[in-house]
Amino acid sequence: MRFRIVLAAILLYCAPAAAQPKLVALHSATGTSYIGGFQELNHVYVSIGEVARALSLNTFVLKATDKLSVYSNYGSLLFTPSNGFVVVSLRGETTAMQMPLPVLEANGKLYMPAEYAAEYFSRIIQGTLSYDKEQSEFTFSPEQQSLPKITSIRVEPKVNGAVIEIGMQSLPKAYEASLTSSGLGGNPDMLYVTLMPATADVPGLDSLPSTGVYSNVIAIQNPKSVQLSFRLRQKFVSKHVFVDSTANTVIIALYSSQNVQKILSEEIQQKLDNEKKNWKLNVIVLDPGHGGKDPGTTGMYGIEEKNVALAIGLDLRRDLHEALPNVKVVMTRDKDVFIPLYKRGEIANEAGGKLFISIHCNSMPTKPNPMHGVETFFLRPGKTAEAIRIAAQENAAIKYENNYEKTYRSYDADNIILTTMAHSAYVKYSENLAELIEKNVSRVAHERDNGVGQAGFYVLIGASMPAVLVETGYLSNPREARFLGSVRGQHLVARGICDAIVKYKAEYEKNFTQN
Repeated sequence: MRFRIVLAAILLYCAPAAAQPKLVALHSATGTSYIGGFQELNHVYVSIGEVARALSLNTFVLKATDKLSVYSNYGSLLFTPSNGFVVVSLRGETTAMQMPLPVLEANGKLYMPAEYAAEYFSRIIQGTLSYDKEQSEFTFSPEQQSLPKITSIRVEPKVNGAVIEIGMQSLPKAYEASLTSSGLGGNPDMLYVTLMPATADVPGLDSLPSTGVYSNVIAIQNPKSVQLSFRLRQKFVSKHVFVDSTANTVIIALYSSQNVQKILSEEIQQKLDNEKKNWKLNVIVLDPGHGGKDPGTTGMYGIEEKNVALAIGLDLRRDLHEALPNVKVVMTRDKDVFIPLYKRGEIANEAGGKLFISIHCNSMPTKPNPMHGVETFFLRPGKTAEAIRIAAQENAAIKYENNYEKTYRSYDADNIILTTMAHSAYVKYSENLAELIEKNVSRVAHERDNGVGQAGFYVLIGASMPAVLVETGYLSNPREARFLGSVRGQHLVARGICDAIVKYKAEYEKNFTQN
């Protein structure tokens, strides 16, 4: 009955006179959806909005032009009525591509040829949408998710036991270990470790050389988990399992002494002492965006983003030296030079950075524009269309790099998700710092607080520490461009960021000491 109602609606309201109403099935692992459409001559047209909904994509209509935008965390498509051009935004690049047939408008909706819907939608989804012309139906095949791989196994004998460290690409969501006693018969004791999700090079693990702790390892790959069986050379009375999130390592401590509690306390204390050294906030990395041949955005009065970002960065370095004299401040650039995005994260990591602040200016596509205010971001897949737009604008800096297609091939939404999982220990700190910067800059500089957002900025991916990106204002706004282009404005913004960092450091060290 439902299908007949849909068909009747299409028949009543479909605009093209020669069109015949048609329902097109879209099959996926979760079921089948039916897309409204019509057949005109030899082509089947489908509703763009209904295809988007079936694939769980977001849409919005630009009311002034009736253009329809379809977007995901991977990119966006922009369709124009009675026009064959589709604007494709993907990984920081925007391209206008032409279909042989135009988008049609009928009963208040936009329709496109089904065979081209499969081609274009596949660009912004995690998987493939295919279209069978003979059957007039779509099939959505999701991309297989890769499981985090076991990268290493390291063993270290101790006076009263041993430590086995299992390195992984990212930490598993679940892990457990159990010891079995050999009993009679001379069979060795066994240690069984299960990691999920995980994958492993089974032949490589099975051929690992024997050690003083175990004679061999047997690896079993299950669909989403790995079980490791260690044949132990000696008897251990107990074990303790924990993870090191900073190194993506699962650690199994084995104890051969009955005085387990004392040993465990000593090892935990040693780990805490090491953690205190690792997490001490003693190095801050400042990253003035763009530079050299990359001007960033050019705003009103010819003001270039790279110059404003550098001026604020230099002021901020001076302020931090005065406010936190015992903290080392490192800059990814302190003059007008071009630094690739991936290199900025490397500089921060090599310096042993504990905070990473990337400084930028925002802009709207048209100038002058009334949009204004401060926005601060931390690394997560973008949640809003505006956050995705801003990230794409900043990520476009890679076009100034040589062989950027190869360098950033893996910098997609999957990589961002994996990165944020691997650095989940930093996310709450990044968000806290972003909120403090947002409030302090807007207060000191008297700029509007546009709130904290999350987006996939390439420059933040490589920094293994709490990291934020500050959009200090809109150069497309005449008043804000004058402010950010002035010495006074740059001083005030730097002061606001400095105040936020000082407050963050105080809160961070207080919480860390208490916990």
